[in-house]
Amino acid sequence: MKISKTLLMTAISVVSFHTASIAFAQQQGGPSEAQRAAFKECADSVGMVRPEKGQRPTAPTEEQKTALDACLKEKGFEPPTHFGRPGGPGGERPPQASGGAQ
Repeated sequence: MKISKTLLMTAISVVSFHTASIAFAQQQGGPSEAQRAAFKECADSVGMVRPEKGQRPTAPTEEQKTALDACLKEKGFEPPTHFGRPGGPGGERPPQASGGAQ
């Protein structure tokens, strides 16, 4: 009888943690389709150019960032806190090492 109670409690715990992790992932899952559409529309309106496939994007100018922020706020969305890859420095590319192995 004790084994079945322990097994039941373990199963309930696993299901609870799994459900909580799914809920958290959905909450933290990134921008919604509406946010993506607003960002694309605002980016187009301020002249940000999408790179060709396989090319690295160029960082937006300060004027483009300011105009993009204003456009997104007008549409009811919070502007991004960075440009580029998440956790990367504000859209700036890291300095590249100059030739040769170190």
